Order: sequence, then C-alpha cells, then structure tokens
Amino acid sequence: MPKIKIRQAQQEDHGPLCRFIEIVDNEFYPPLSMRGNGIEQRVWECLAGKHSYYLIAEDHSGPHDTAGNVIGVIGCSKSWRKENDAYINLMCVHPFQRKKGISRVLCQELERDLMNKGIKKLYVCTWSTNDAAMRFYESNGFIPYCIVKNDRGNKVDTIHYRKTFQS
Repeated sequence: MPKIKIRQAQQEDHGPLCRFIEIVDNEFYPPLSMRGNGIEQRVWECLAGKHSYYLIAEDHSGPHDTAGNVIGVIGCSKSWRKENDAYINLMCVHPFQRKKGISRVLCQELERDLMNKGIKKLYVCTWSTNDAAMRFYESNGFIPYCIVKNDRGNKVDTIHYRKTFQS
C-alpha cells in the first residue's frame, strides 16, 4: 500500500475532489455527472452539508494527475434515517491505486469516527453489476437487506446494505 494520509475533507478540497470524481465518474451507474446537478454541485453539497462527513486518502509520494494528491474518498450523511444512522453516499479509489487496501482503510477510519460520534447503523447501496463493491461490503460486515429490481435499468438492480455497530 502506498504511504497515505487520511484526513477529513474541507470546503477548500472542492476543486481537487471534483477533478478526482471526474476521473472515476464513468465507473458509477449511472455516472455521477448524470445525476442531479452534476459533479461540482454534488461535491459542494457533500462538503457543505450539515450532516456530511467525508474522508480523503492522499498520497504525497509521487507524481500526480489532475486530482492532485487525492487517491480515494469516502463520505456519508449522518442522521440519515434516524439520529444514530449514517449513509455512505460516495466511496471510490483512483483506478491506479486499487487493490492496495485503500478502500478498507478509508472504510475502517470512517466507521471508527462514526462510532465515536454515536452512530449505530451504517447504510450503503450499490448496483448489481458492481461485483467488486458487493464483495467489498460483504467482506466488511455489511449485510444486504433490500434489492430493488431493475432500479438502474433493465437487469440492473440496486442492492441496499447495512452494518450495525456493536456497543
């Protein structure tokens, strides 16, 4: 794994995060740029939201592309359904940095921070053709609890997961 630093995202990270999301945009189904108000507005709402909490993984050791030092991001909305719930609404790692454990480190750090803030359940969803995400969530203790058939297109279901933290 590269030597990474994980820190909480700030509003000043808007530009690098937008450029990072542009790199991975077409890997989402549908692409994030096609949802709502596009990438820039989505990132701004994530950074400025009252219940938003985002972590950035950075690598300061080598040459970088347009996203600067950003090699991964995970973020959630706290107080999602209930005060003690959170929903992961973004998790991705730079294509050149995958298979190095960065997603696992980001997820573990997010979970630790959320538990310290009193969060009891963490939710996330993905689509049925995203085998890597489904394997990741299930190997990290998330349990599928709902499948919405053809939600993202013909034969592309949305799969909802949840993880309950033990006190």
